[in-house]
Amino acid sequence: MAYETLLVEKLGATTTVTLNRPAKLNAMNGQMLAEFDQLFTELRTDLETRFVIFTGAGRAFTSGADLRDLVVPTEGPVPPHARARLGQLGGQDFIRSLESLEQITIAAVNGFALGAGLVLAMGCDFRIASENASFGIPETNVGLFFTWGCTPRLTRLIGPAKAKEMILTCDVIGAEEALAIGLVNKVVPRERLMEAAHELIDKIASRAPLAIRMTKKLVNAAAAPNFGDLYICEPELVERLFLSPDLTEGMRAFIEKRKPNFTER
Repeated sequence: MAYETLLVEKLGATTTVTLNRPAKLNAMNGQMLAEFDQLFTELRTDLETRFVIFTGAGRAFTSGADLRDLVVPTEGPVPPHARARLGQLGGQDFIRSLESLEQITIAAVNGFALGAGLVLAMGCDFRIASENASFGIPETNVGLFFTWGCTPRLTRLIGPAKAKEMILTCDVIGAEEALAIGLVNKVVPRERLMEAAHELIDKIASRAPLAIRMTKKLVNAAAAPNFGDLYICEPELVERLFLSPDLTEGMRAFIEKRKPNFTER
């Protein structure tokens, strides 16, 4: 498939995927999500690729969801809150498809990794950050919680206290703090980012391929208890948020670059 928002380059056993909307800080719009879906489908039958690196063009990994593209329209036969619930199911499919790839995946985080960008990074097996990388979850700024099944994933990764802090404050943290709390595996100078990703690949590639694949499956399975219950509940919770005026106000305020006026308690 020909991609427009992703650059996909294959070299030997490694495929490098570059998010390619640099003018928008690689914000993830509907087209990019559709292309990710197609990419994951292709990778499932790609027996030559053993490693996948995800990175961003320009100065960002990805600034997250493109609200201008992804805001649920108010018109149509299906109510917007119901469409929002269906959208959450699509988001959960995205993270599950990424995590269940047979390949070893590495996020080479070269700048902002915010919201859905952090989702992409967390869905990878390893995260290597450049020194100028930064991580944040702006969702509560617009009236959402950290969706797509990623609140439990973040809690598993960095612990409940830090997960609450990141989500509730919307603070953006730098690469060194991300390393200290276990959000990333390694921090390197920006010019060494891709080199560091390939060094990790070279180290893993020298080990037994079948054992590597089985280990990934075992670790993922061990880390996933009770996720299923949360997946069932989360779309309903998001649907409830779309019935609140706060979410509409939050998204409008974000687009209009002003402070939101939330009213619901």
